[in-house]
Amino acid sequence: MPNDAQSLMPMSTSPSMPATLETYYKTEFEQASNLRDYWNIIKKRKWWCLGVMLAIVATTLLVCLLMSPIFKVTTTIQIIQDNPSAIMGGTSSDPLGALTASSSIDRFYETQYSILKSPTILLRIMDTLNLKEHPSYKEMEQQYPKDPPWVIREKYAKYMYDNLTVEPTKNSFLVDVSYKSTDKNLAWKVTEVIPKEYLKLAMVAREQSYTTLREWLDKELVRLGRKLEDSEKTLYGHGQQQDFLSLEGSEENVVVRKYIEVSKLLTVAQAEKANKEAQYRQIKEKGADAPLITNHPLITQLRQSLIDLEASVSGQSKIFGSKFPEYSAITARMKDLRLRLAQEVRRLEASIKADFEAASRAEALLQQEYNLQKARVIDLQNLLVHHHVLKRDLQTNQTLYEGLLARMKEASVASTMVASNVSVITPAKEPYEPWIPKLLLFLALAGVIGSMFGVGTAFFVEYLDDSIKTTDEMEKICHIPSLGVIPLVSADSWKLPMITADSRKLPSTTTNPFELMAYNNPMSMMGEAIQHIRTSILLSASGSAPRVLMIASGGPAEGKTTVCLNLAAVLAGSDRRCVILDCDLRKPRIHQVLDQPLRPGLTNYLTGTAALEDIIRPTDIPNLYFIPAGPTPPNPNELFSSAVFENLLNHLRREYQNVIIDSPPIIGFADGRTISTFVDGVLFVVKHHFTTREIGRLAIQLLTQNHTRILGGILTMTRVGYGGYYGYYRDYQKYYGDAAKSGKGELSDESRPGRQ
Repeated sequence: MPNDAQSLMPMSTSPSMPATLETYYKTEFEQASNLRDYWNIIKKRKWWCLGVMLAIVATTLLVCLLMSPIFKVTTTIQIIQDNPSAIMGGTSSDPLGALTASSSIDRFYETQYSILKSPTILLRIMDTLNLKEHPSYKEMEQQYPKDPPWVIREKYAKYMYDNLTVEPTKNSFLVDVSYKSTDKNLAWKVTEVIPKEYLKLAMVAREQSYTTLREWLDKELVRLGRKLEDSEKTLYGHGQQQDFLSLEGSEENVVVRKYIEVSKLLTVAQAEKANKEAQYRQIKEKGADAPLITNHPLITQLRQSLIDLEASVSGQSKIFGSKFPEYSAITARMKDLRLRLAQEVRRLEASIKADFEAASRAEALLQQEYNLQKARVIDLQNLLVHHHVLKRDLQTNQTLYEGLLARMKEASVASTMVASNVSVITPAKEPYEPWIPKLLLFLALAGVIGSMFGVGTAFFVEYLDDSIKTTDEMEKICHIPSLGVIPLVSADSWKLPMITADSRKLPSTTTNPFELMAYNNPMSMMGEAIQHIRTSILLSASGSAPRVLMIASGGPAEGKTTVCLNLAAVLAGSDRRCVILDCDLRKPRIHQVLDQPLRPGLTNYLTGTAALEDIIRPTDIPNLYFIPAGPTPPNPNELFSSAVFENLLNHLRREYQNVIIDSPPIIGFADGRTISTFVDGVLFVVKHHFTTREIGRLAIQLLTQNHTRILGGILTMTRVGYGGYYGYYRDYQKYYGDAAKSGKGELSDESRPGRQ
């Protein structure tokens, strides 16, 4: 056969498959699904969607009609946190306030919500409303006749708990309290009583807490009073034992004051000593020329007098000479002045030395006294450590005692001023209409939910359905090109407007019109489909088209016989002779459609009991011949493996333009694989929504192992307008609709499987 024809076998397992086609099918297989694919699934499974949705809507409607109406009443109350420590003057840093106040506002409100639904509240409501006489309570007593009364009360409280709802409003102090019941009066009364019983319970609990607090305060006051008395006795006893005159502060403490005074005197003495020592060192170093001496008034006066006398003697000596009359007196006076000046200098030096020595002795004595007082202060501090501990203990006990005494007075006052922290914002009202069921709302929700479940069911059914449903799936899974699609038509679809009932019709003995509809009604949907397949086969190769064709399928009842007969009918023409070879020796059917006897047939010829002229029979279709299967042999595959069968096909290839072979299913029987080795091409038939992917893949794999040339696949029995691939058949039907309205005929929209 030509190479171009071989290119039509894009099978991944075939060694002769071109790389371009392999890449094409691989790319197509890896393409992602789009919205149109999902929409096609929904349209295809629309009855699943509608069925599930209607079932949910019907169930919802039935439940709404059969259920007893439930009434729901809601009241809104405001709960404000009441901090007992705030009432009693406590603060966050106060230990007593920390013991009595709530440490977390969130915890406080969660506690209140739990109290609203607590068994204590519910039992108080039962007693207030006398629900023991209510029919629902009586019914519970009849339901549990052996239980004691207190068990019945708890069970009824549990029943009320299940119907009670507490919903806080976000970012507010408001709480919605709701109660549901089939008795609207009961729902109203319970909701109306809940805030009152909650307030009563809160007031009782608060009064109990104040009573407990007062008792605790009384005991603590007695205990702390005794402890305070003991602390005072211990403190004062320690002060008397250590002979502390005053220990309140440094200003009044004798030891400390004396230490401070000595410290001050020592500082002054040290400064005085330093000053005297500096003067003494200055005189000792410079002698009479020291500034302290030269600047002394008396020394200055004496020196000035001596200078004046010396000046007078010097002046008179120049005038009168050394022997003037007053010279002796002045000289004696100068001598006295010098002697006195020397005495004053010596006296001044001795005075400064004496002052220095006195300052040194005074500083030494003060230093000694300072050290003594310092030691006494240190001893005092050591004694005061324990004294201060006792004093702090006294102050602590005194503070606690005074605080408890103040709290005791405040608690006594606050216990008589219990304020309500609960107020009703929206009172409960008698319900006018039931809370549920709300028929329209429930049906709308059921419709939405049913639609979602229906779509989900459709996709789930589609997921479970592993059959081949489109030509795309057939190409991707089987890796073969699509040659055409044969629609599923109704029994009266041959009644086309331009075809009369008697034109080109086979004898009335024909059992099923579908197998030869392409001949009887060439302008029908099936006729056009077969013509499309015929064209694909004739154009499958350049030069000459394949002549010996085998119709194969993975399993039975997939339309091989219908394809074989209709294809042979359109291939046979005025200048073309075609023969049908029924090789399905296990379950032949072609002779029934053509109203021909089964014997003699192919089996008789292959076994040598009949001649070729005896088994070839003409049909009512011009240039179409038929070879029946004949009797069923014990092992048909041996007959097809013989040289006689190969010679028969070679003879038919020379005598006829086309040889159409109807074969048994590929899976389960080896006959088809054996026959495929002698033919020019195989047409693989896939039944729409019937042939599974595994069967199609396995059948192609088995044929490929024999290096069979597979021309392509044919999708049979597809519903008109099914999915997005076959809408053109619906358009074809619409094209001839105007003529059908004139009364000449019509195309039926009904679908019924044809006989193969």
